[in-house]
Amino acid sequence: MIQWVGIVVGIALGLGGGYYYGLMAGTDDGIAQGIAQGIAQEKASEATRKAQAEKNAAQLLNPFQQKTTNPFEKSPTNPFSGVKVNPFQ
Repeated sequence: MIQWVGIVVGIALGLGGGYYYGLMAGTDDGIAQGIAQGIAQEKASEATRKAQAEKNAAQLLNPFQQKTTNPFEKSPTNPFSGVKVNPFQ
């Protein structure tokens, strides 16, 4: 009977020690992985924001890509329509 108690106590101590060791060893790895993933996500979002800002700046500087600006809006379609070129009319 005492042998069984010793075996059960040994198994319980082994399981508890293994659980505690796994928790402590896994925590350090998990924190390092989390920091690395956070840095990678931050760099990716920064690159995306930079690319979007460059695209927006290029569109703002190009007047032909703006839908509200039409430089030919006020000019007539045929600039020579009012010119008399036929002297017999």
